Amino acid sequence: MLLGGMDKGRDGKSVLGLSSLFALIGGLCCLTPIVMILLGLATVSAANSWGNILYGEYRWYFRAAAIACFIAALVIYFRKQGVCTLDEARRQRNRIVNLSVLALILGVGFYIFWTYTVLHYWGIAVGLPWAVYDESWAVPAALAVFGAGALIYWIQRRRARPRNTGRLRDVRSEVAQHR
Repeated sequence: MLLGGMDKGRDGKSVLGLSSLFALIGGLCCLTPIVMILLGLATVSAANSWGNILYGEYRWYFRAAAIACFIAALVIYFRKQGVCTLDEARRQRNRIVNLSVLALILGVGFYIFWTYTVLHYWGIAVGLPWAVYDESWAVPAALAVFGAGALIYWIQRRRARPRNTGRLRDVRSEVAQHR
C-alpha cells in the first residue's frame, strides 16, 4: 500500500538501512580509535591522539563520505526499483522525495545518537579521555530529529488516505433512486 508515495513494506527497511549506513560512515572518525584499542592495535594514548586527528581535522571528510555513500545508495536502490530514466523519476517523484528526505532525517538522527552518545560512552568505557566533552545535548537532539522524522512520516501517511469528497454520497443516492 502506498503511503504518501512510499510503499510501506518495500521502503521501510530501505529507509532504516540507508539511514544506518549514513550514520555508520559518518561516525567512523570516532569508531576507529575504539576499534584500535579493542583489537590491541594501539594504546589508549595513541588511539586518543589518532581520534583527535580524525575528528578534529578530518570529520568533514567522514561526513562528506557519508553523504556521498548515502546518495549512491539511494541511486542504486531506486535503480533496482525500476527508476532508471528521468521520465520514470518524474512519475515517481513523490516517492523518491519522500523516501530520500525521510532517510536523510533519520540518518542525521542516527548519526547524532551513534557518534555523540553510543561511541562517546563506548570510548569512555575503553579508557579514552572523552569524559571531558559534554555530549548531554546529543540524546535530546537525536530525539528531536527522530520526532521530526515521525511527524513527516505521519503527515505523508495522512495525505495518502482516501478522502471522502462526497462521491460516496452521490453513489448512495443513485443506488437509492434506482430501487
